[in-house]
Amino acid sequence: MYILLALLALIVSFGVGFILNMLTKFWMASGVAFLALFLYIMAKVDASLRPGDWILLLFLACGAFASAFTIRTLRNRGFRMFQ
Repeated sequence: MYILLALLALIVSFGVGFILNMLTKFWMASGVAFLALFLYIMAKVDASLRPGDWILLLFLACGAFASAFTIRTLRNRGFRMFQ
């Protein structure tokens, strides 16, 4: 169950991060947004997460940072997304 949920979290965070990075001029916007979300979660739950929760957070981070590096690569190769 966690494998399917982790894969879904990766895909969703990549998609949302890609759109967020495409609409902003800052290519690392999704990474910054994820770090803010992560710090908020850690402040609310006092770091008492189960291993499955850590796996989901890891896959969310991978999707957010993968979308940031994808946008950066596309912009370096000449694609002009909403600029």
